[in-house]
Amino acid sequence: MRKNYIILSLLLLAGFARGQEINFSRVQDMAIWYNQSLKTDKQNSLKLNYRNVQYGGQIAYNSVAALFDMPLLSKEAKTKENASYFSLAAGAASDKSNEGILNNVTGMLGISYAVPIGRKETYLAAGFQGAYYQSNFNVNGVSNAFGDQYDAYGPIEGAPSADRLASGWSYGHFNLNAGVSVFSNARYDKWYFGVSAMQINKPYSYKIKSDSTRLKMNYGIQGGYRYVTQSDDEVAFYMMMNWQGPAYRHYYNFSYTKAIPGVTGGAAVGLGLGYRYDDALVPNLDIRYQKLIIGVLYDINISTISAAGITRNGLELALKIDF
Repeated sequence: MRKNYIILSLLLLAGFARGQEINFSRVQDMAIWYNQSLKTDKQNSLKLNYRNVQYGGQIAYNSVAALFDMPLLSKEAKTKENASYFSLAAGAASDKSNEGILNNVTGMLGISYAVPIGRKETYLAAGFQGAYYQSNFNVNGVSNAFGDQYDAYGPIEGAPSADRLASGWSYGHFNLNAGVSVFSNARYDKWYFGVSAMQINKPYSYKIKSDSTRLKMNYGIQGGYRYVTQSDDEVAFYMMMNWQGPAYRHYYNFSYTKAIPGVTGGAAVGLGLGYRYDDALVPNLDIRYQKLIIGVLYDINISTISAAGITRNGLELALKIDF
């Protein structure tokens, strides 16, 4: 029974848990994890996310993350348009499963610098991160544990763990990440486009250091566009595409947000639909009040494990506060 449970869990874990990768669908909030230069506003911001994934009502794993980012600007300087600025970000995240199969922890600290390249708050930015990643992964006695695309690539190419043999011991490593982006914060048109490379130092993922135990670089493309009407309604599209060796994970989301008139400080309700390529549809709901956003997202599995008759779903809760 335990063996069957482990196999079911790993079909999910192998698809989501990768070294340094954050396992959340609200990519507009979590973009800085993938590209430090994507601090595209001049607000202090705190983002908290919780994700729960289940098989048939039984919890498979929980992921939590906290991210704080801030521009290094005085209160007066934040209102000045087309001016260069530095930003800092710090974050922590973890994935933890039942039965002691998986326990990942990540900590991150980064800095970025943005310079104006045109009118309407258009900037070119570059950012760098240092991150520490530690995992404990134990599938002793289980074979063919990696589902979907990871069945072909195994734990190293998908990097669900730093433990090459998945034998239950813990190993950690430092990652160096870098990214560049261009973005604009005009009144009605807000957009960004970035490219990044993670694990550029190619850290060793096993205590025996050799070329075969070094993690491959993770390359990413991030993009987003948000159109704001005169009545503060919004239409938005976000995308994030990642490659690590032959493994990949791509996510796209479209949303519409309707402003609620007459509320001091502003309020709105939004609906969206996300698509995680070859994996899930993700309907989502936003509730906004002043500088607070609450998001609820639900995974509908459409991957190959669904065709095999395995039921999987996920619920994500997100909180964002600007101040």
